[in-house]
Order: sequence, then structure tokens, then C-alpha cells
Amino acid sequence: MCREIDEFPAFFTPSGERPLIIDAGANIGVSMLEWKSRWPQCEIMCFEPDPHAFKLLQQNIDKNGLPGVTCHRVALSDHDGPARLHGAIGNGLDARGNSLSQGWGQRDGTDFVEVECRRLSAFIGERQVSFLKLDVEGSEERVLNDIQAQLSQIEAIYVEVHETNLTTGENSSARIIALLTRAGFALEQEVRHAPHALPASLASWGLRVEARQTQLLCWRE
Repeated sequence: MCREIDEFPAFFTPSGERPLIIDAGANIGVSMLEWKSRWPQCEIMCFEPDPHAFKLLQQNIDKNGLPGVTCHRVALSDHDGPARLHGAIGNGLDARGNSLSQGWGQRDGTDFVEVECRRLSAFIGERQVSFLKLDVEGSEERVLNDIQAQLSQIEAIYVEVHETNLTTGENSSARIIALLTRAGFALEQEVRHAPHALPASLASWGLRVEARQTQLLCWRE
């Protein structure tokens, strides 16, 4: 994330005095801290299901005294209810790659934790959203399908699509691109800093399953 701060999200500037930004897949809050530095008056909704990453996210908000930021310890999907979050679960472990999708998060030596799933559509409601960052480790298509009727309320989107040769049936960059194009977004597709996108310990796994992380910048012209 830090490597991309200068560019992310440089392709848009939020409008209004108190723009709403949604951080879906907030991790420990690096993006949230950057946005509050750029646009102090913005309102941010953060979503992070990993209990250990969430604890650090909340500490980053509290210790910096940041107003207008709310945190939800839930996993976003297309349904409400309990689910398993697979991956490196534990205090001090690298939560990148933790996922509801077994095909993305379940690997040799990984664990799981029970989390609560919620639909993003319920949080958006009738509100206008300046920017949506969607980085939910393999559930991007499910979340976008859930908010499909509300995409017209969103000004700009950054999506990081996570897929392998076994998971494209449930999460596909091609289908996501088609969905966002139909919704009227101009779109740019990039693959940046791929070697740093996951922990080094997952390099061999990534090669074996052909793990791909496609970044989509979407805006309205």
C-alpha cells in the first residue's frame, strides 16, 4: 500500500464538503490515514473482518484522534450471516490474503476464524459515495453484484480483483470489468507491484495456482 500512496487514489478528487469514502478491506488503516491526511473533512466507513488487523485499525484511529471514521468488524459479501475467514489468523501475522474464499485463503498451514458477513448495500442505502475502495480478497464480484443497483450513486471505484485458475468461476476480473462498464464507468486496468502484493511466503503458492491480482481504476467522465 505504501508503495502506491503517490498514485492511489490520484485519479480522482472527491466532491462536496464532507465526501463519503468506503474502505472495504481496510486492514490496519493505511489507506484511511492517507485519505484523512488529504481530505480531513471526509467521512470514512472501514470494513475489516480479521480480528487482529481490526484491533490495529481501531488503534490507528483512536491514537490519531480522527473524527468521522467508523469501523465495522465484518466481512463484506452478498449475504448476511456467519462464515469462515481463511488464512494467517493470529496476533502479529500477515493478514494479506485472508479470505472468505477457500480457493484464495486456504493454504498449507493456514487456519480460519468465524466472522460475520454483511451486505454493503445495507450500509450505502440511498447515500452518495465519493469513492469506494474494494479489496476483499476474492469476494469482489459478490460485493459488486450486491450493490449493482447502487453503482449509480458512486463517483469512483478502486477494485483489486483476486483470482486463481480455480476461483474464476466465483470471482472474475473479466465479469467485473463488464459489470462496471455497463454501469457507466470509464475504466483503466493495471497490474502494479505484483511481487509485493502478497507475503513472500506465498510466492510458491501463487505460482502453483496462478494467483492474479488485477487493479481496476473506475471513474465517471
